[in-house]
Amino acid sequence: MAVQLIFCVETNKKADTDSIYISELVNYFYVLNNQIKISKVYMGTKSKYCSKEIIKEIEKKTKAFVIGETKVIYYIDTDEYEKNVEHQTELNKISQFCKENGYDLVWFCHDVEEVFLDNKIPDSQKVQEAGAFRRKKGIQEIPLDKLASSVMRIHTSNIMQILDKYLERKMTK
Repeated sequence: MAVQLIFCVETNKKADTDSIYISELVNYFYVLNNQIKISKVYMGTKSKYCSKEIIKEIEKKTKAFVIGETKVIYYIDTDEYEKNVEHQTELNKISQFCKENGYDLVWFCHDVEEVFLDNKIPDSQKVQEAGAFRRKKGIQEIPLDKLASSVMRIHTSNIMQILDKYLERKMTK
């Protein structure tokens, strides 16, 4: 059966940095075929997770896909949720929103760059670093346990736990 995965990412369409890491992971670890369609919704910032604009974009992509089912996955940086009450509150609200709407939530602790590069990256260098990650095939060097965590710890994500629900893994690593 065909499935569309709508990836809601924090980045904007121009920078598209988060998507580089995510697509490198998907292409390296998972089998993709013509039964799988991956669509993106660019939020620009996670604070827009439930804005009318984002909801409308999800609905538009869902209605356009008529040959199977659609699954929505939000990709969110946790930021400093354990130290900052505002970050924790926002993360809780996004998590609740996803539960209420039947969406999945992929989290990156503390952000996508910390998970994939082991470092915080200044905004001015994010595009350059993501490009270098792709060119150097950095995905091949990341331990799987960092990408399949069930506990929010620095430098970890639950991304593979979520994607495993919808995609078949390749025989790698």
